[in-house]
Amino acid sequence: MMRFGLLLLLLMQTMLMSVNVNATPVLEVQNSLVIPPHTVNGIKISELSGLVWDQDEQLLYAISDKGAIFHFKLDIQGNRLTAAEAVYAANLMDKDGERIKKGRRDSEGLTLMNANNGKTGDSQLVIAFEGIPRIIRFTPQGQAIKNISLPAELDDKNAYQHGNNSLESVTFHPRYGFITAPEMPLKGQPRNLHTLYSTKGQQWSFMAYPATNSGISAMEVLPNGNLLVMERAWSGFPNPLVVSLRYLDFQQCSKDQACTLQDLKVLSSHLLVDNYEGLTHIQGNQYLMVGDDGNEDFLPTTLTLFTLDLGKP
Repeated sequence: MMRFGLLLLLLMQTMLMSVNVNATPVLEVQNSLVIPPHTVNGIKISELSGLVWDQDEQLLYAISDKGAIFHFKLDIQGNRLTAAEAVYAANLMDKDGERIKKGRRDSEGLTLMNANNGKTGDSQLVIAFEGIPRIIRFTPQGQAIKNISLPAELDDKNAYQHGNNSLESVTFHPRYGFITAPEMPLKGQPRNLHTLYSTKGQQWSFMAYPATNSGISAMEVLPNGNLLVMERAWSGFPNPLVVSLRYLDFQQCSKDQACTLQDLKVLSSHLLVDNYEGLTHIQGNQYLMVGDDGNEDFLPTTLTLFTLDLGKP
């Protein structure tokens, strides 16, 4: 009986260790591809800030800080991105069919509806804007459809630290609806405590990555229902640019929705790290992130393919 009890204890310990190991996400950067500077339909490919993959249409959509939408055809061989061809570009238009006015066109965050339902022609882009914070549905061709109501805390532009610190990210969760966050915490909140807000009223808070001025630049809901969060930190020369990819497990948050994130990959350098601002799930364990060239000819627009193995639940 004692031998059986000891065997059972060892078996349970082994199972627990196996679960812990398998549940730890593993992120590996595979390769990068530089998009050479050029224009499509008279619009320059630059300052890309948001990405989303349309499985039904087999297209990658990207938005720029200047209020433009781009469509790309991808070629992925194994775990290598071998080509990205721009096939369409347009300026974002308001509901009246006019180009969104200057000062209101700082498009930053991007997610997609109806992207994987087996139907073509029904996809809708959902774009988060800085400056005047708002989230708007668009057609893939860049025509505004309808505004999405923001959580009350985010609906006042004066609540943000700065107009350039407002909505940089948006994603859609099948349970919580749209989730967004200010790049930096709102006024009156600790500068190193980020809060996510859902359109269904939920909130989650966590400590920022421990680098000065680490702000949320992108989010992506994962196939297991958890969240991949990208933070970017820069505090001026001679400090390095720091990009961190972090994992939020909703089940591990406390009852008051305080969460502890796992750091999956941290890229830090004075010279070599791209200014990553957008990310998206492609297929299986493959993801893409994009670097913003800042509209500078000496900086690249870089697409980077990485894999994220989530392990067994």
